[in-house]
Amino acid sequence: MLFTLFRRLLLIGINLFLLSLVSFAIFMRDPANQVFARPHIYSGYIDYVSNLLDGDLGITYNGGERLLSVILTVLPPTLELCFIAILLGLLFGIPLGLIGAFKRKQFTGKAISAISSLGMSLPIFWIAPILLYLAAVYHWEISAVGQTNLLYDIRPITGFAVIDVWFMDVPYQTKVMQNVLQHLALPSLVLMISPTMEITKIVQQRAEWVMSQNYVKFANTRGLGIFNILRHYILRNTMPLLIPHLPRLITFILAQCMLIEGTFAWPGIGRWIIDALSLQDYNAIAAGVIVIGLFIMMINLLTELLTLVLDPFGKKGWYAR
Repeated sequence: MLFTLFRRLLLIGINLFLLSLVSFAIFMRDPANQVFARPHIYSGYIDYVSNLLDGDLGITYNGGERLLSVILTVLPPTLELCFIAILLGLLFGIPLGLIGAFKRKQFTGKAISAISSLGMSLPIFWIAPILLYLAAVYHWEISAVGQTNLLYDIRPITGFAVIDVWFMDVPYQTKVMQNVLQHLALPSLVLMISPTMEITKIVQQRAEWVMSQNYVKFANTRGLGIFNILRHYILRNTMPLLIPHLPRLITFILAQCMLIEGTFAWPGIGRWIIDALSLQDYNAIAAGVIVIGLFIMMINLLTELLTLVLDPFGKKGWYAR
């Protein structure tokens, strides 16, 4: 077990080192930062990493603000979209996958399988402007862009508008909640398409395999109800399989979110990095790379810990390796 723990820590250290190298290479693209390369680039890299460990990401050339405070402002809106999209994907994908498995020989099951395969290949950056155009033309209430209406002043406590709105003490709080959900609906619906389709396919394939096992057939011949079979056999052997897929799904949703933030005028980190690219603000780009890389690494680590807690074979594997 100690060897496995050491190997995991070593991999995390290597990833952090490579991430810092990429960030430093972007940082050095700015001629104003060439002073870090004196007297040689190695000392400059050490100084750069020391500043990162102290929480000093530098300043942005677009306004001169501290990058750490700017990132703490633009990162939560992106995470808000990502988490809501993955939650909606789980809420819709799991039931669809189970229905497709139970009706696998019928038209419904085959249709769900075909739609899930097709939905995984849909280009989100193409769907987003089309849905926004349709919502505006047909006057849908969810055709709003941005995170909230500028008339409402929501004090940022957590950075998640859907949470911070509950801390408002104003007589029109219900109206503000409705406005936040209207702004959140359309980008969330666009982002949930790919994870919903992929979760549906994973659950359907796994549930079909479980239902083909002898112990499920035996339980069925004993007259055990469909809901008991679903609870005792199918769900227990299907849900844990989704956990290792969560880092990849969240990373994929994060990349898609960064692509469509400009379409919906969402004040997230993706739109902020694209603006930094257009302004050649290499300090901001380097800081954004560091933050996104750390977030992905943290999600992978949390998933591994969750798998270790929930999967008995994973615990044995730590000792066996």
